[in-house]
Amino acid sequence: MGLRIIHSADWHLGHSLHGLGRDHEHQDFLDWLLITLEARQADALLIAGDIFDTANPPASAQAMLYRFLVAAKRRLPRLQVVAIAGNHDSAARLEAPSPILDALQVHVVGSPRRLADGRLDTDRLVVPLRDAAGQVSAWCAAVPFLRPSDLPATATDGDPLIAGVGALYAQVIADLEARRQPGQSRLAMGHCYMVGTRLSDLSERRLLGGNQHALPVGLFPEGL
Repeated sequence: MGLRIIHSADWHLGHSLHGLGRDHEHQDFLDWLLITLEARQADALLIAGDIFDTANPPASAQAMLYRFLVAAKRRLPRLQVVAIAGNHDSAARLEAPSPILDALQVHVVGSPRRLADGRLDTDRLVVPLRDAAGQVSAWCAAVPFLRPSDLPATATDGDPLIAGVGALYAQVIADLEARRQPGQSRLAMGHCYMVGTRLSDLSERRLLGGNQHALPVGLFPEGL
């Protein structure tokens, strides 16, 4: 039956609207997602950033996330979860419980890391996804929201931030392709502000400095 994937993003747990908490709405969504994961017998859940609404979310929002993850694993013991940080998330806060989350097959990437020799640690950014038979059916490039400090220095006549994002994605995809075997699919997940979109006046934070750093789709390797 192949690999069954559910993709989600921008939960913004802990968000309030006009001073009113939205925990009830968020819990309704997570309850629906649990039912859907089980009904579809999903093999993987991909969460593409902005899990929380702020870098310092309330304890109730954090508890809501962890209750959901435990409930999902109880219903679907084989379920893999891959989550990346968005611009609203704290990379360090998301990654802090990784020793526990890894045991639940929940792979969280808050920010890219570099090895002692300066090379990008692509082992964290390229994740195998397994089908119901336990075979690797796809590879997922899991790239969190990239801040200027995350980017490699890149010689360019254009915008160095855009060039840096493109260079980092190229490294990750090249590593993915080196691992991918015939018949295995490839997926790429990121959290980006793209050309042709519009900043929301009320909810969004400036990404890489706003409109002047909107990312063109052409920076992604051909074929994605």
